[in-house]
Amino acid sequence: MTTHSDRHHLHNEDETDDYGYDRDAAYATNMTPQQRRREDRLRQEQAAAGALSYNGSYEKKPKKSGKKKAILWSLLGLLLVAVAAVLGWYFGSYKKNQDNKSTGGSNSGGGTTIGTGGPQGDTLILPNGTAIPNVNYPMKRVFYGMAYVPLNAQLPICYNTQQSVDDELKLLVQSTKRVRLYGTDCNVLRYTIDSIQRLKLDLQVVVGIWIDANNATFTRQSEEFFSVMDTYGWSNIIGVSVGNEVIFDDYQPMDVLLAHIAEVKAKVVQLGHPEIPVFTSDLESANKPPLTNHEDKAGVNLHPFFSGVPAEESAAWFWKYLNQSVAPAVNKNNTKPIDIWITEVGWPTFPATDNTNSSIPSIPNLQIFIDTWLCDANQKQLPYYFFEFFDAPWKVWPGSPVEGFWGLLTIDKRLKVKLPDCLAS
Repeated sequence: MTTHSDRHHLHNEDETDDYGYDRDAAYATNMTPQQRRREDRLRQEQAAAGALSYNGSYEKKPKKSGKKKAILWSLLGLLLVAVAAVLGWYFGSYKKNQDNKSTGGSNSGGGTTIGTGGPQGDTLILPNGTAIPNVNYPMKRVFYGMAYVPLNAQLPICYNTQQSVDDELKLLVQSTKRVRLYGTDCNVLRYTIDSIQRLKLDLQVVVGIWIDANNATFTRQSEEFFSVMDTYGWSNIIGVSVGNEVIFDDYQPMDVLLAHIAEVKAKVVQLGHPEIPVFTSDLESANKPPLTNHEDKAGVNLHPFFSGVPAEESAAWFWKYLNQSVAPAVNKNNTKPIDIWITEVGWPTFPATDNTNSSIPSIPNLQIFIDTWLCDANQKQLPYYFFEFFDAPWKVWPGSPVEGFWGLLTIDKRLKVKLPDCLAS
């Protein structure tokens, strides 16, 4: 990580955050999700590598010695082994359950019968040991938008193909009319637009241009974006998100991010599309001036899970926090008010032990959030992108297993919950 002059510290001489919350008070009423995520991330990094020091404030990482580099390389090896283990566990467990189901067998715990119509009906045992109804829930177009990263679209080796993206988008279009991407590497944007146009899918796209600490990443991704537009045209594009959580992750300082947004906007306008909004997506702490003075929308990633409230209270918390804290901050001293797009919102399902206080990952809690939040959001015509379409267990890293399990679908594309009937506009 890099630091910058505007970095927001969890604990400093000021006792309250930007919205007047007391940092030392109870989580439920006084801690923002920005603070919770930053604190949890630091704790996870400390547990995983011991590379950061924390004595009431965030400190810059010291320069690595040769010994520390060797340690970090060892940790990287362990991380790769952990990811491989998670993937093997995930796929192996599912395959075993499917084999049991086909033979009418039972699970090793002897509690739930698979495929033989036990007292709970047919059930499926997920890798985390949770038994859910083995029901092929129908997909419904009830989401305003969906966040999507194609399976295996990860540098340095891209295993995604045009066919795999075709198959995934044919399923995704059954849930929404809008899809949000995060980057252009691995031909993600090119394959997506090609699928939409060739298969005549009713989908509009929010383009993602990824930004990290390497300046070459922005250059490569932005050049690919405009190359794809030159090939396929602009008819499917409804927005451009220049970076995702750049400020939260300290990838670049604010002035660099603003310069990248201005560069992309200028070229979009030059090419004749001033109506397409150009913005960035970040947590609520960044969504205020100066950032919101230099973008067309406010892209807010807002997750009730990181508030620490129970799932039953998550919808009420979302609306209160959005209306009382986020919205006023976005347009504070803004001469030209801008709209808010919720660019991420969702609930993780695994593992239950990676909870944030009373916010617990589970499929039943995802069902509660869907049942209590989704129809209300559609009725209020809130622009949002649900995070995310299917699980991504390759995102798991030491200390943060929850990162890979935010999907509406499992990695094998099984819908986790029953969707309501409130169709999105």
